[in-house]
Amino acid sequence: MRGEILDAAAEIIVRDGYDACTMRAVAALVDMKAGSLYYHFKSKDEIVEEILNQGIEALYARVAQTLRELSKEAPFAERVSAAVGVHVSSLVGKDQTYMHVYEHLPPIIKRRSRKMRETYARLWHDLFAGGVASGAVDADIDLRLLVPYFLGGLNRVPEWIRTSGANGEQVARLAIATLLDGISAKR
Repeated sequence: MRGEILDAAAEIIVRDGYDACTMRAVAALVDMKAGSLYYHFKSKDEIVEEILNQGIEALYARVAQTLRELSKEAPFAERVSAAVGVHVSSLVGKDQTYMHVYEHLPPIIKRRSRKMRETYARLWHDLFAGGVASGAVDADIDLRLLVPYFLGGLNRVPEWIRTSGANGEQVARLAIATLLDGISAKR
């Protein structure tokens, strides 16, 4: 039942916005009395926090699994390309409703998933640190700045797609090309 409640709340937030996601609206969608929701969750905010954490945990698991499946000798470019591809597909996939919730939330609610987001950022930090260790990434780059900069851009992918008409694959290719090659004209 908890899963159904989370799914219903996520659907309401993505479709109608955070304010429309009331305990009463969630209860109606799962065909239960609003008071019965309190057996499962203390509040709407607790529901939203769990949605955020489950979405980020799923994203972390997908990216980490993808990286584990690559050969230990895989070059940095291959590793980062695979990670970007999974990250982008997770944000734009139709079956990834939990990942779509984040963009509809007020900043104070977004902060509640900070701990899991920091864990996910460490995965990327380690990926880039591996690139530094292999000589593929400039050792003078401050990874404490690069990682949030890069992830911040990737996390805006749904917005980029809506405004540009691009698809996830095009955006992933652009992100990878600009990360690895920059935007300077080739000489």
